[in-house]
Amino acid sequence: MATISVEHGIQSPQWNPAPRGDAQSQLSPFSAVEPELQHLLDEVAATTGLPSFVWVPSRRLWLSESRTPAWLSLPSTISDRFFNSTASTVISLGDSVCFLGFPVTLDGGEVAVTGSIARCVAGQPPAEWVLAATDAGWSQSELNTFTNSLPVIPRATLDRLASLASAQFTNRKVELRLENEVQQLTSQIEYTFEEISLLHSLTQRLQLSRSPLELANHCLARLHSLIPAAGNAIWMQLDHDRHHFSVEGELPLDEFQLARLTSRFEEHDWARPLVKNNLAKTLLGADFPGLQNFILVPIGEAPFRRGWIISCNLNEDEEYGSVEASLLNSIGTILGTHLRNIELYREHQALVISFVRSLVQTLDAKDPYTRGHSERVALIARRLGQELRLPADDLEDIYLASMLHDIGKIGVDDRILRKPDQLTPEEFREIQQHPMIGYRILKQLKNLQHILPGVRSHHEAFNGKGYPDCLKGEEIPLMARIIAVADSYDAMCSDRPYRKGMPLERLEEIFRRGSGMQWDPNVIDSYFAAREEIAEICRAYSPTGADLLAEWPTEALALRRFL
Repeated sequence: MATISVEHGIQSPQWNPAPRGDAQSQLSPFSAVEPELQHLLDEVAATTGLPSFVWVPSRRLWLSESRTPAWLSLPSTISDRFFNSTASTVISLGDSVCFLGFPVTLDGGEVAVTGSIARCVAGQPPAEWVLAATDAGWSQSELNTFTNSLPVIPRATLDRLASLASAQFTNRKVELRLENEVQQLTSQIEYTFEEISLLHSLTQRLQLSRSPLELANHCLARLHSLIPAAGNAIWMQLDHDRHHFSVEGELPLDEFQLARLTSRFEEHDWARPLVKNNLAKTLLGADFPGLQNFILVPIGEAPFRRGWIISCNLNEDEEYGSVEASLLNSIGTILGTHLRNIELYREHQALVISFVRSLVQTLDAKDPYTRGHSERVALIARRLGQELRLPADDLEDIYLASMLHDIGKIGVDDRILRKPDQLTPEEFREIQQHPMIGYRILKQLKNLQHILPGVRSHHEAFNGKGYPDCLKGEEIPLMARIIAVADSYDAMCSDRPYRKGMPLERLEEIFRRGSGMQWDPNVIDSYFAAREEIAEICRAYSPTGADLLAEWPTEALALRRFL
């Protein structure tokens, strides 16, 4: 870096100040050299290899290398010629000295003259230099030494050097501008990537099994890196009597104040985010102390609006703009869609449950002696599934399949279903058709496809001697193997008009002997692990009591997974 001296109307540490009447008289105080000017001076010196300078007329600032004396001036007649030129210019001062330079626009908009000094021919110093050097206390010998130190460069060479220097500076200016644009684009791309990453991670979490609170907390954890605000918050209505308020950072509002704030803008068109800046001296700012600026967006669209997202007090006195508003609006739309999907899923589940209840009631009306059998089997099978550590979704499927496992008996002759005596082989073969009849009935219902294996295969035997498909071992769907044990338990324990229920000791002996033959050994083991709870389920059950399906714990568990 070139050593510099700055002339600003006070004693220079290296040279005396410029003489009165010169272009550098009455210079403005300047305590430090901006990096831009220092860089400009270094560029000129490196490009030309000559004593170089920068002159900023608007501040009366003369900046030069240490080998250029402080008394040396750029007369106004010469500086004006540089300013009136749009390209590099070589201007003679006297017979021997030349200034070569060109105007440069600084980043702040100021125009400066930058250039170098050389001799076109050997000769005496210009008269202007003699007067300035004498006034600065220089001897003639010192002035001659400085003048003779300047290289002698032919005028044609100087013109060429000035042109090359001008081209290099122009190119450098373009390069710096492009570098700045690249940096801005890089920052924008990084921000856009983080924004897309956040939105992508949200969309990847939109399974109905994901809690809205999980998504909200995920958003808040990622938002600060994208929007450097003092605080961000999400308020959500989870259902008709539950809501949640999540805060990240320092929020100048509590839950009640947020409600007040949103009520102030009831007439706002919420298709667009609400953006407010510069609240310090406004009525809104006075009503909400500490609130400098904010963005407020809804979660979901009316009439399915389910909450609000707010970002408050952007750091470093910056203002919220369209970029931040668009991001928050996207998050609000995604969260609103997720909450609405959960509501629709609940409604769908309620319809499915209502349909199952109607089918079971139809079967009970056809065979009143077995009323409650399907409900008990469902409760027992669900408990066996829990003992086998199955997930909640599987327990839900097992429960529904158990409720409907005998629905095919709708297609069996009532006289056979109600016959108090032992069935004939022909009657038994007709009874054996009920799994396939139930399968064909439910196969038409898209929303019950997942329970078909339990309905069709609950009479398969582990040794392959069951029906309707003679499946063996693990060829039998696990759902059906579980229902088979629950169905056998209730059938053997329950009273019938033609017989009394089997004692528990006898039933369990049959289970032990049939393990690995009639039933899956693992399911039988799960029965013995939960035998007391299963017996209590059957003792507590009453077909005239409360609607067990309406109080279905698995359903409640499934819904709780969404909240």
